[in-house]
Amino acid sequence: CSACHSVDVHRTGPMHRGVFGRKAGKIEGFDFSKALKRSKIVWREKELRAWLRGPTKYIPGSAMGFNLTSEEDITNVIDYLKTLTK
Repeated sequence: CSACHSVDVHRTGPMHRGVFGRKAGKIEGFDFSKALKRSKIVWREKELRAWLRGPTKYIPGSAMGFNLTSEEDITNVIDYLKTLTK
């Protein structure tokens, strides 16, 4: 994740602090794809799991092209993202 994301600053991808429970495409200072901006998704476990398995399949037109194939890795990423949310 760290190739494109940071915990507290936007990079190629948006920062990750506070992502769990946040509306997709709705953080100030980052230019999300139109597809993500239009989505009505809130990043909870179910949504993050689908996103991490295949972002462009889950939200066609989204810009993230990286996906995870290991369910253990997906669970670990989601658990980590939860720690970054108050």
